[in-house]
Amino acid sequence: MKGLAGGSARRARAGRATVAGLALAGLATFGATGATAADSVPVPNKAMCGGKTFKLGYDVFSGTQPFANLVTKGLMDAAKKLGCVQIVKTVDNLNGPVAVGNLKTLLNQKIDGFIDFQVLAPYQPAIAKLLKQAKIPGVAIVGADLPGSPSVGADNYGAAVKTGLYLGQISKKRFPGKVPYAVVAAEPSAGAIIMQRYHGAVAGIKKVYPNLPSDHVVQVKSDGTEDGTYNNVVSALSRIPSDGVVLMTGVNDEVTHGMYKAARTRHIKNFLVNSFGGDPFGLQQVCADRTHYIGALYLLPETWGSSSLAVILNQINGKPFPKAVGISGKQLTANSPETGCK
Repeated sequence: MKGLAGGSARRARAGRATVAGLALAGLATFGATGATAADSVPVPNKAMCGGKTFKLGYDVFSGTQPFANLVTKGLMDAAKKLGCVQIVKTVDNLNGPVAVGNLKTLLNQKIDGFIDFQVLAPYQPAIAKLLKQAKIPGVAIVGADLPGSPSVGADNYGAAVKTGLYLGQISKKRFPGKVPYAVVAAEPSAGAIIMQRYHGAVAGIKKVYPNLPSDHVVQVKSDGTEDGTYNNVVSALSRIPSDGVVLMTGVNDEVTHGMYKAARTRHIKNFLVNSFGGDPFGLQQVCADRTHYIGALYLLPETWGSSSLAVILNQINGKPFPKAVGISGKQLTANSPETGCK
């Protein structure tokens, strides 16, 4: 998976929408996949220092992509606030062997723990093996599952259900009596965790349209990038009647924008898009086309780094920590203050 909002550096440098009102200090309890409903997301605090200092390794899939940058900033800000944590950052640029090599370098620097935002599933077992051999705790920012380690990130299925449900609800209001086509981008190469986003989105749409015919559900293969999705969507839309209602979402904001561009290329009139992730680029699109972009499922990326820091420190200190932190997110529209539309 090319991150929640993966894609080109050109998109990473696109305009920055403002996401307000979600300071780290306000991080509260979110539902935790793989944990009980009563489990809370730990927040870093001074007590976790215990008079010690810690060196933590951090590998991230991109140093430019908007969603990744928000996660990184949350981590760095939280570490700075604690004052007892040094973060040693590496960037793998979506290259699995580089990610494995980065961890080896970090282990040579005697890190106390590792925060993993490497998103290519096939390389996670090698990373897990290195951590086990070094007896170093890890936490995955999902991404991709890291065997034997806890995770922080999206509640992939639950969040995607919200995305699909809202698409269905708006479609029902705008196009009464019409049976839509659900065109959903999936990323099989990223593994079962990210495929939950596809299945969840379809399930959400079917909550509104329980009798949706099977030939109205179209899975489009994606590589997690805008450019790598566009042509496949153009091809898929060629098989849909020109007067059909099309509901679209994908694994991240940039994939969803590739789908939007494909609908424009095909001159589809009645289509709706709900972005997934809510990074600055995705929110910018919601503001730019309020007819077709009905909103974005905002996954609070500012909190992911802070939460992962708390989880890894609790592991190092032998304190309880959640096995998995799954954030189901919040549906935003152009009228939501967090979106920053003018």
